[in-house]
Amino acid sequence: MAVIAPMPPALLKIGIETVQPFSAVWTYGSTDPQNPSYFETIRQWWIGLSGQPVTWRQRLIDRTTDPAALDWEAERFDEEFVISNLDLRGITLYYRKQGSDVERSTRPQTLQLSANGQYLFIYPQSQNDLVIRVGQPEARLETIDLTNPTATVATGEGRCLLTLTDAIAGAAVRVTLNAESLLALKKLLP
Repeated sequence: MAVIAPMPPALLKIGIETVQPFSAVWTYGSTDPQNPSYFETIRQWWIGLSGQPVTWRQRLIDRTTDPAALDWEAERFDEEFVISNLDLRGITLYYRKQGSDVERSTRPQTLQLSANGQYLFIYPQSQNDLVIRVGQPEARLETIDLTNPTATVATGEGRCLLTLTDAIAGAAVRVTLNAESLLALKKLLP
């Protein structure tokens, strides 16, 4: 195990860009032979949300904007609620907020289900400049500040275990990296 000298007091931010492909993209009027199976995949995902807490976020866009490139941090009119009474009639998505008798709906032009199955992007027919992202609430991440931590590294079996320890704060962070993640981290370091 190698011991590395304490790191300078700076906040290390690792910004690895991720591309979020879609597992299913359905478009109204499309002649793509996969369109019906994509719609069925999205229908099953939609119905499966019943009784779950969801985030409902809306952003103004143009149709060429990649929704993954948008800032999806919560804004004033975004909502988090338990969704219920989900249905698809024709191509229209129906839902209710749990405890409400008011049925809401949106008729999509395009539906995109994220590859990880966490989000559905809805492009309503009625508003060409809007995208709605429905999904399960994001995990709440805790930030741990370490000042001049001692770093130790252990490698083996194609993995690297990096441990940052701040004895004064009584905290340690352990990070397991595969070869690809380690290479990305090395590129970020001066």
